[in-house]
Amino acid sequence: MSTAEVWSGRGPARALRAAVSERVAKLEDSGPLALHMILVGDDPSARGYARAVQRGCKRVGMQAVMEELPGNSSTVEVVDRVLALNADAGVHGILLGFPLAEQVDEAAIVAAIDPAKDVDRLTTAAVGELFGGHTAVGPATAAAVIELLDYYEEPIEGRRVVVVGRSNVVGKPLWAMLLARNATTTVCHSRTVDLPGVTSQAEILVAATGSPGLIGAEHVGSGAVVVDVGTTYQNGAVLGDVDFEAVASRARAVTPVPGGIGPITNYCLMRNLVELAERRGVSC
Repeated sequence: MSTAEVWSGRGPARALRAAVSERVAKLEDSGPLALHMILVGDDPSARGYARAVQRGCKRVGMQAVMEELPGNSSTVEVVDRVLALNADAGVHGILLGFPLAEQVDEAAIVAAIDPAKDVDRLTTAAVGELFGGHTAVGPATAAAVIELLDYYEEPIEGRRVVVVGRSNVVGKPLWAMLLARNATTTVCHSRTVDLPGVTSQAEILVAATGSPGLIGAEHVGSGAVVVDVGTTYQNGAVLGDVDFEAVASRARAVTPVPGGIGPITNYCLMRNLVELAERRGVSC
């Protein structure tokens, strides 16, 4: 039987959308902000995310173009396309749709993005800013976790937080963002010994592995807040990392999939684009 509160992402997303729209409107005289998304291959999760971003951009007054490169594109071809977008003054942000086709070198493509147009904050310069404590602007999904906790007035400072997953997109940057908010944070991964023993000590547990149903009741301490960042597409369904019904019997609050972190992530991405535009001054 479910006893936990369900923390939907709809409320935080609406609040963030309004805040981003207001900031976009202040830049109207310079022309519309433009985001260019590059997909390589036909991964359904990448395409679904890109379409959701397109819809969100339209709602806040931004333009968004989704460019699907052939699935057999080489690393050089994708890098050349990124470099062309770097030089295009009409493009204010560049977003890669992960996962890219497996034959391309994701690291090389990320490295080619102009940090001033890196809306997902994955370039070395962006990561250095975040880990050096020089900015609070991080990858959109990691930022969405912070946004959700703040919206529901869940204290972060001094809390024991466990993040399951060490990706460059969520786990690692979220660790830095939580540390900046004075949380005591542990990052777990595939080599962690006795995962339930670690995660059950968390007051806030964040699951971000892309492994459907990984987190069960045994992983959750009584009264914990559980944030499910997992998004896996299987047979037309979207699955999270958390066994929702099992975890809801122990947690104080839990986010659903879909409808949890996802809606917030999109607007965090758009906020990043506005932030970058404001930093350098928009010239359209």
